[in-house]
Amino acid sequence: MSQDKMIKLSKEEEEVLLDNLRDYMNEEFDLDIGNLPAKFLFDFMVDLIGPTIYNQAIEDAEPWLYERFISILEDSHALKKD
Repeated sequence: MSQDKMIKLSKEEEEVLLDNLRDYMNEEFDLDIGNLPAKFLFDFMVDLIGPTIYNQAIEDAEPWLYERFISILEDSHALKKD
């Protein structure tokens, strides 16, 4: 696992997600996993799908950013003096 994680979570956020993961594994698979296995599984999943989700979020934001930048450019041109 790399030290420069693309997705960073607070300790509290990670604890909530690990609790949810342990609950899910228990409910769906009747498998009671401990803290360390849950952390390893969680880190694996984040490393595996994190970049894809991150890239999708960037792609989803691009149209909004494009429209916003166009609006800013139009506003700046409107401020020009003749």
